[in-house]
Amino acid sequence: MTKREAGGKSGRKAKGANGGARREGPTKADIESFLALLELESRPRNVIPVLPGTKLRLRFSEDERRLILDDWTISMGLTDKQSKALEKARKPELSMTLADWDDFMVYVASASNHARDGSRLQRRADALSDRIQLLLQTHTEADVGS
Repeated sequence: MTKREAGGKSGRKAKGANGGARREGPTKADIESFLALLELESRPRNVIPVLPGTKLRLRFSEDERRLILDDWTISMGLTDKQSKALEKARKPELSMTLADWDDFMVYVASASNHARDGSRLQRRADALSDRIQLLLQTHTEADVGS
């Protein structure tokens, strides 16, 4: 009886499809593909690059306009020119750079934090803050090479 018939090893190494010895584990190509997928996952999706200093416009509802103009904390975040434009505009909107929107959101969040829990002011300020946050998350300043 031979070793093979007895169920023992024949002494030959296992060979892969290409005739060489099979290796266990991922290949270099597998690792590179995995790293490329990780890089894609870490990038923000649907982010629009804008040039530094570009002003982005955000339109407001009539309630949001009243909230911005009537709340002292929020209106402090606006220049006189912006306040007057928001007051007089038929369709309320503001145009600011990303940095200005980021600064303005601090005023809106402050109004929300200082409002009574569950109050109408807090809910409206939170909703406005969410809209500004979405604008900030979907846009980024593009790197301008020197």
